[in-house]
Amino acid sequence: MKKTNKGFSMVELIIVIAIMAILAGALAPALIKYINKSRISTDISNGQQIASGIQTALSNEAAYDVAKDTTSGPQPYQTFFTNQGANSEMQKELESVIGKVGNSKAKKDAKGSQVAAGNQTYFVYMCAASNLITVYVGAKDADHTVYPNVGKGWTY
Repeated sequence: MKKTNKGFSMVELIIVIAIMAILAGALAPALIKYINKSRISTDISNGQQIASGIQTALSNEAAYDVAKDTTSGPQPYQTFFTNQGANSEMQKELESVIGKVGNSKAKKDAKGSQVAAGNQTYFVYMCAASNLITVYVGAKDADHTVYPNVGKGWTY
């Protein structure tokens, strides 16, 4: 009598599905951590690009002459951009160098602290006369600095 193979048995399928579920459960936390690390790297890079763009804009003499410092403290980038004056040379330079800057991507900082939904933004402090630019992500404190140095909130 010839034995025919009609496929996998139900037990074999359940065992394979169980093994896949265990592997997925073991890999999910590592994947989530990797995704957050990549978001943090993106935020640091974007913050440094903002600072570089501001410095590039300030190298244009016409933009430097109309640049408005953030004397009251760090401001959200969008506020900083708007305060430079509609269609001012500084605003045009920022637009051409940096473009549109949205919110940050990170949901948690490197310490695992939640980045509040309302604070997922870049903050800029600029003093053109002393060539001082500081960029923060998520909060306006030393731990969340991404330029000129990366703060403790973003380093592993």
